[in-house]
Amino acid sequence: MMLISVQLLAAAAGGLGLSYGLGAVLVRWLRPAADEAFFAIFLRLLSGLALLAGGYAILQTRGATTLLPVLLLVLGVLHALRETAGPGPVSTFAFPWRRYLGWGLGMGLLVFAGQFLLVYEPGAAFLQTPFHDYVYYSRLTLPLNHLGIETNSLEVLYPQFQTAQPYHYFGLWLNALAVRVTGLPSVWVCFVSVASVLLTVSAVGFAAIYAHGGLRPGWAAVLGLATLTVTGTCWPYLTRFPAVVHGSLLAHLPLVLNPKLGSIYLFELLSVLLLLRQRYRATGLALATVTLAFISTAAAIGIGAVGLALYLRATGRASWREAAALVLPTAGAGLLLGLFYLLRPEPFQFPGAERAVALATIVPPLSEARLVLNIAIGALLTYALYYAGYAGLVAALGYRQGPHALDPAHRPLLAWAAATVLGAALMRAIGHHYLDGFQFFSNPILPLSAAVLAVLLGRAVRGPGATRPLLALAGLAGLALLNARTDSAGNGRFSDQFLRQVGPVLRSLPNRGGYLLADADYENAYMLWADSYTAGTYVSNFKNDYQLLSLSALVPDSLDTDPRFARSAIEARQAQRNTTLYRLGQFERLAGRPVPPDSLPVAMVRRAGLAFICASRRAVLPLSLRPLVRTSYHDATSGEVLYVLKPAAPPTMQQPNTAELIEAGQK
Repeated sequence: MMLISVQLLAAAAGGLGLSYGLGAVLVRWLRPAADEAFFAIFLRLLSGLALLAGGYAILQTRGATTLLPVLLLVLGVLHALRETAGPGPVSTFAFPWRRYLGWGLGMGLLVFAGQFLLVYEPGAAFLQTPFHDYVYYSRLTLPLNHLGIETNSLEVLYPQFQTAQPYHYFGLWLNALAVRVTGLPSVWVCFVSVASVLLTVSAVGFAAIYAHGGLRPGWAAVLGLATLTVTGTCWPYLTRFPAVVHGSLLAHLPLVLNPKLGSIYLFELLSVLLLLRQRYRATGLALATVTLAFISTAAAIGIGAVGLALYLRATGRASWREAAALVLPTAGAGLLLGLFYLLRPEPFQFPGAERAVALATIVPPLSEARLVLNIAIGALLTYALYYAGYAGLVAALGYRQGPHALDPAHRPLLAWAAATVLGAALMRAIGHHYLDGFQFFSNPILPLSAAVLAVLLGRAVRGPGATRPLLALAGLAGLALLNARTDSAGNGRFSDQFLRQVGPVLRSLPNRGGYLLADADYENAYMLWADSYTAGTYVSNFKNDYQLLSLSALVPDSLDTDPRFARSAIEARQAQRNTTLYRLGQFERLAGRPVPPDSLPVAMVRRAGLAFICASRRAVLPLSLRPLVRTSYHDATSGEVLYVLKPAAPPTMQQPNTAELIEAGQK
């Protein structure tokens, strides 16, 4: 345990140090102006991270990456902040760097300690396995590092289904690079080391906001760390109402538990810091990076940029030309994303896959206009309920300032925030048929809310003395503790004895295995996505670049009537069709060799050359697979079983002739 903790700490420290060094080179070259030390450090760290992630992505994909424009936009921001001759902002080299870097180092160590403790298992030789989502994100290093494709699919047997797909690749590329350099288990690097880097840079960004508000460096750093916990408050009484509970993800996504949102935090914090300095052209460039780094934010960020531009023009703060310059980068980013994916080759589709029908079903018809409006209003009301505690905290701390509580210079920021929240609520409503439609609201709004809170809280507690900063810290801690009653990391826990047994076995086996889930394990449509929800997450402790193929044959009476899937039946059907098991059956049927459903698992094992099978506690190994088992290991803690299969002949999976299959399907 001591060795892995030191290795993960070294990976995080190396990432931060390298980012700062590369960023310092870029800053020295482009010489952006910075009027405060934390802001200058934030610029260095962020630009260095962009260079690391973007540069590695460009090398791996030969330029076919969405991070190429991210890197160019970050360089554009630095250039837009370039110092001019004569009176102006303080030079970026005029600060007592040792003291501020000391604060940054302390913040990084505390962040790492927090992330490590989230997966620490007292008295065990192994860390806990992070939540399913982070095991999945860590496994995406396979297509990034070995195929050079920005895809969120882990399909490896049928490459005709692999193509570039929109997703949040900034953090994934950082993880892929860290794993390539260190060789450490990808899942722990993702959740501990890379997350620590993203959270530390975010904390420095929050500290820069507090320092801009007039707080002393120490308090800016402390409150910057505390703001990492900011999320909606899960009020005990309100959880009785289903309408409120349905929006409860706003109260369960603090950055420390969901570091995947780190890239949104980074670039939205940059946007806020630029808005506070009234650098509108640079703000437009920064907003565009958000849409490219995390695509689910694109619509809300675009609407927010338009709203900000209209506000600046209406108040005379910007000309039409300047307002257009603020919007054009985000519009250009959206156009670039559309062209990027339009020009990428379409994956193979089976005849009758009905992708167009599925897309038409997700987009609501005009007859649902009233429903869309009601959902948007409901999203706004839920948002207000979950963030009322922070509003009360700001009001309580700043009431003595009276009419001076709100700085007029903050009005453009608040106008942008309001427009973005409205846009996100609208997109949440329009996407209500979409399984992940809630992310159109939560993903951009959680970082924005934390950043705006930091701005308002920084102004409310400024001044001599430590009383109000202490009260602010106590308030943030109290609201975080309210959520701690219901929040959990959702880690997978396995007995130390089991992991000691299977570790050497898994390391000696080939990387290709399967998994089995019982029908009762599929609680909702999300769990039908075979790459994301699997048994055997413990394999990630011992292997990188492994493949787990679903051998589960879920056959509900009807996806349209089963209460688990009825609400998202179309997407549930899509999820089933995305499994390698389904594709094997379809290819065999089109080739005139239909395989009975009961025989598909054994056909997959033999043809794909699977070396092991991970079964959930409820899953039962099919009779057809039992003769293939060499030995098995049972975990007393989770109830999961690892079946090691007998050595088999090399995989016989043959790539079908796509043209012939299409012709056969048409006949």
